[in-house]
Amino acid sequence: MKSNLILLTNDDGIKSEGLMSLRKYLNKTSKVICVAPAEPSSAVSKALTFHKPLRFFPVTFEDGDTGYSTTGSPADNVHVGFHILNKKPNIVVSGINYGDNSSIHSILTSGTCAAAFEAAFNDVPAIAFSADVAEDIQLTQTGIDFEKMAQISQIIVDFILKMDWPKGLAFLNVNYPTEINDKTEIYITKPILYKYDNYMVEKKDPRGVPYLWLWGEKKRTFPEYTDTWSVCDKKGISISPIGLNLHIETDQSIMLVESVKTKIESNL
Repeated sequence: MKSNLILLTNDDGIKSEGLMSLRKYLNKTSKVICVAPAEPSSAVSKALTFHKPLRFFPVTFEDGDTGYSTTGSPADNVHVGFHILNKKPNIVVSGINYGDNSSIHSILTSGTCAAAFEAAFNDVPAIAFSADVAEDIQLTQTGIDFEKMAQISQIIVDFILKMDWPKGLAFLNVNYPTEINDKTEIYITKPILYKYDNYMVEKKDPRGVPYLWLWGEKKRTFPEYTDTWSVCDKKGISISPIGLNLHIETDQSIMLVESVKTKIESNL
């Protein structure tokens, strides 16, 4: 009997090949409950649905197991999974995402990482898995073989389930290169701040009314042993430990806050 319980989700939707590949391998050693968005929900960050009902619907997979598609965000799906299970799983696994989630900017924007964040806020270990793919593949969600990535993901998850989860660790952020072979290196990395120079593109619709589209150009170089450097430059596997503490206590930041406090007090 499988002793470990895994809640599996993503942001690419219940029909994603990355999700299905990961589910197939995780099922070999653990009990997997899959709860994922009915439609792609990329870049929704850690959105939670408070203003309307959440719907969830049973989905029967080819092996006969039941999963659930939802109208919620990836972070919502963590809570939907807890509700369906009526308990917390041993771990939340999110992915495998079409497109790498390297850099702090991407981590905070990603629905894939948002599910892992939500697990962490509920004291459940989590791992986010993503794959570097070409932009056209990321948009169409076709043309990538997740098999090897899913095999490695299973090894990682099985190993983590045997370990004590470190205090302060929110989740592991694992990013794969597009292709993996016996020469692929594995790097322990830290996230860079951002990998794109973002800007707005302004155009006009058929009625001549202007609209904006957020776009960006990927930077050309990245610092060594960062997540984007590992995946994009070295074509390696990046593993980054991600924490929750956004607080900063540098001398300069404390001086600034104290000055603000003094200013407020002098005007009360």
